[in-house]
Amino acid sequence: MANSGGRMMDVRQRLAQFQDTRVLLVGDTIVDLYTYGVALGLSVETPTIVARRTRVGRTLGGAAFVCRNLLELGAHVDFITAVGADDEARHVADFASPRLNLIAISDPGRPTTVKHRFWVDGYKLLQLEVGDDVLVGEAVAAAVMSAFHTHLERADAVVISDYRHGLITPAMAAAFVAGATAAGKPAFVDSQVAQNTSNHTHYRPGAIICLNLKEARSIDPAFMPTGEPAAFAGLQARLDARMLIVKLGEQGSMIFDGEAVVKTPAWPVQVADTTGAGDAFLASLVLTGVDDPLEALTVANAWAALSIQIHGTIPPALGDLATMLAPAGSP
Repeated sequence: MANSGGRMMDVRQRLAQFQDTRVLLVGDTIVDLYTYGVALGLSVETPTIVARRTRVGRTLGGAAFVCRNLLELGAHVDFITAVGADDEARHVADFASPRLNLIAISDPGRPTTVKHRFWVDGYKLLQLEVGDDVLVGEAVAAAVMSAFHTHLERADAVVISDYRHGLITPAMAAAFVAGATAAGKPAFVDSQVAQNTSNHTHYRPGAIICLNLKEARSIDPAFMPTGEPAAFAGLQARLDARMLIVKLGEQGSMIFDGEAVVKTPAWPVQVADTTGAGDAFLASLVLTGVDDPLEALTVANAWAALSIQIHGTIPPALGDLATMLAPAGSP
């Protein structure tokens, strides 16, 4: 695989470097519950699908899925998140790895965020959510900021995975980026839009901001992914970012460094489930770094492509990434 310098990327060397990287991650944890079944028919009383449950699964999503991807890629992670004082919090407390330092701050005023998905015959029939998106109070905010500053010095990179479930206030968002910048650490930001309006301006200036096309257009409705620097003028004026990355799904991804645009295609794979693809992309982008934009996007696209071939929020295997990125003809 050629990079922007015209060299061939040493895949094994690059992946080995991931293991020397320490990431400070802040974000909302989501407990993902999955109930799978097979359809039996329609209810006699109402036009409701009747299904028989076949199995139940549980994983950790949201920022925790970014964390799980970082760990699978070999990084060491200080992960700051919040949970409710409820039974579901135990699922987060069980999250463990030799390379993980979990700082799960208990917030008795809110439930742990849960998303329960019901799949019948391969079709997502229903999704039920438990949560409270009201911003955290002063005590929890202070605990998060204290943990952030405690672990900032030893971090190689800072990642903010803002799922908009109330953990990160506007003041905290600005403080994260300002703190990382002052410490000489790159600050990667991925903030969801979903049913909310954009909050990306809270992270200005100086962040490396990842957006999908919907998020980019929620900031600049005129944005078109043409690959020309001028197309990013509106986004950059509003965000004052160090770099802007736009994920385009099956069309690949692009990065704007303030002067030039690099655009890369997606890997042609069979899609099983796109849930968590953006989290996978973010994790690999952080570890590859953005000094070489073409290499960064190529690795991130590859890891995301592996992710969407798996059903549910399960990280791919590091060995599969090495195989995918290996130059043709290499052992």
